[in-house]
Amino acid sequence: MDILVERLEEMEENYDPTTCVYRYSNHHVETLSAAVFARAPRSLVDSFRQLFAEALMWRHSIWEMKKSVEAKQEDLDDKEDNMGEGDNPQLEFQEDRVYRNLRRLGWLSSFSVINKALMQAMHKVLAETVQKMIKGKFDSLGIWKSVQEWKNQVLKPWLMDAVMENSSEDEPMKSCNQQHDDWDKKIDFAVAEAFVNVRTEELFDIVADFPDSLPAVEELRGALSYTTHLHKMKLATSFRDSLQRRLLHPGANTTQILDVYINAVKVWRTLDPSDGLIETVANPVKKYLRERTDTVRCIITGLTDEKSGGELYEELRRQDAKLLEQIPDSDDEADEPDPKWQPAATPRQQAFASAVASLLGTDEDNSELTFSAPKQVDILAKLVGIYGSQELFVNEYRLLLADKLLGILDFDTDKEVHTLELLKLRFGEQSLRQCEIMIKDIDDSKRIVSNIHSTMAGKESSSDDPIEENPIVDAAIVSDIFWPSLMKEDLKVHPKIQNQLNQFSQEYGNLKKPRSLIWLAQLGTVQLELQLEDGELREFACTPIHATIISHFEDKETWTAADLSNETGVSVETIRRRIGYWLNQRVLQTCTNSFGEPAYTLASSTMENDQISGAAGDGAEMMEEDEDDQVMSAKEAQEAEEMKVYESYIVGMLSNLGELSLDRIHNMLKMFVTGSDHKYDKTPQELSSFLQYLCKEDKLELSADGMYKLLKK
Repeated sequence: MDILVERLEEMEENYDPTTCVYRYSNHHVETLSAAVFARAPRSLVDSFRQLFAEALMWRHSIWEMKKSVEAKQEDLDDKEDNMGEGDNPQLEFQEDRVYRNLRRLGWLSSFSVINKALMQAMHKVLAETVQKMIKGKFDSLGIWKSVQEWKNQVLKPWLMDAVMENSSEDEPMKSCNQQHDDWDKKIDFAVAEAFVNVRTEELFDIVADFPDSLPAVEELRGALSYTTHLHKMKLATSFRDSLQRRLLHPGANTTQILDVYINAVKVWRTLDPSDGLIETVANPVKKYLRERTDTVRCIITGLTDEKSGGELYEELRRQDAKLLEQIPDSDDEADEPDPKWQPAATPRQQAFASAVASLLGTDEDNSELTFSAPKQVDILAKLVGIYGSQELFVNEYRLLLADKLLGILDFDTDKEVHTLELLKLRFGEQSLRQCEIMIKDIDDSKRIVSNIHSTMAGKESSSDDPIEENPIVDAAIVSDIFWPSLMKEDLKVHPKIQNQLNQFSQEYGNLKKPRSLIWLAQLGTVQLELQLEDGELREFACTPIHATIISHFEDKETWTAADLSNETGVSVETIRRRIGYWLNQRVLQTCTNSFGEPAYTLASSTMENDQISGAAGDGAEMMEEDEDDQVMSAKEAQEAEEMKVYESYIVGMLSNLGELSLDRIHNMLKMFVTGSDHKYDKTPQELSSFLQYLCKEDKLELSADGMYKLLKK
């Protein structure tokens, strides 16, 4: 390479600047070129590529040093004197002479291998520099401006020095100006392409950080305006692959997937306002969300849960919200035609407008991108569009509302009324009519309960020998036909509590003739105050079955699970599971009765703490309560009610075939129930939940090898 540089410099001595020709003939030039390429080693092109890269990096280092000096507000002149070519060990030749001779040899023409090496070196250094300048920087504007500054002060001057001849000031060449413009466009495209390539690898992180990463999104949109549609396609394809790899898997919870999906819709609406590529990105996510059983519930929870304070909660409170029925079904969400609509300016038009502004003195720096606000995204419409039906969301809200209303102990429904009114603005009043009645039932219950309590208190005060204490029963009185199905399990409450329920029912019947109450004794919350043997008072908030179990220990200190089952009307297995709560609270402990049978008794105050802890731990290990099974929610009750129609089929299969696996039961139901009045369209997960419910009902049992069979009683 050193010899070649010497030869090129020797050619400079044989060049006549007055005539702009070599003293050598073209034949000599061609002969020299042919001789060099014929005898040159294979590494010649690689050597040139390295030479060009080092020259560009040398200029980059000078630019960085100048930037550093400017940041420190020091004198530039003295520093520039110390940055000469001869003092820099990384550049040991005179750039201008080498480039000039390469041009005169024709080695930097468009089809030369040396020109190819020049372009490869430029793209390599460009990619590395842009990545270093922008990687991981999402939250501040000005990154694109910095890249443009580097392009104008480093890359462009270097490339122009390499490929362009300096024309005379007195006689400017039109062809040279045209060539200069062509190179400008190539450089702009190369810089934008490098910028887009770096952001393509980071787009998933940008979407996950949105809206904090909005500056990065806007600058990416500006860079895409300099590239081709193929770069957008590559960006969309890469992002879709990142979603499949990093998000759409069982390890990600549904709420997280929804958050990323919402951010992705907003980001792509900014990058591509025409929505031409949004479906390429969104379709895999929508398909995956449809397969998840809790997607609709997560969406409704996000819309109505104030604690989450997330994107969906704010979406429901948008001031410009429209009825979903008024939004087109297509994802285009086309608005009314705008008579003043103008197509987006092309890069050439943008450059022309920038040049005109510069001539007029109205634009001092055209490296700053300008952005137009993207069209507003209706997130709720996008989410409803995943399923294509509002009915699923309305039904899910009814189930969620039922759980919330049944959990309200003070009858305060102001928050639910506010949420319902907001939902009416999106789903319509008619579809939420049942929900409105459900809230009205709770409001009416407050008034009815107050009247009944007043009546009962008046009777007790006028009685000479009151039998009952002050009323201790509050009730949510619901209209059965407007509420979703609530689980109706058999539970015989303690006689003392049953007397209170009967008295409440009697007063209700007198007040609302001919209506009567049907108690769902297993639902609700009981507030207990227990006085232990050592005189300690402890308060608990538990379910009715827990209260019923502990109430029986007031009558007798020791009970077996079978005896409690007979008293309460629930299965022995359920008693063992529920009683674990009192074992963990150290109110009860395990023991052995006089017949040597396992039993439960009140925890003795004389026991050592470690003994009580051990007893509670053993009991919890054997009969640990499943907290998710404490109260059957309205949603679970609804699903169980829908699955009830398949119970006879399942029982018939197991009666004839003995025992079957989940997959075998699922396939047989699809085979035999399809075409009947009740078409089987459930998933294996839904069937598994129902089979577990039948096991809790002591109708089936599950063996250790995963086979279901009828429970032998």
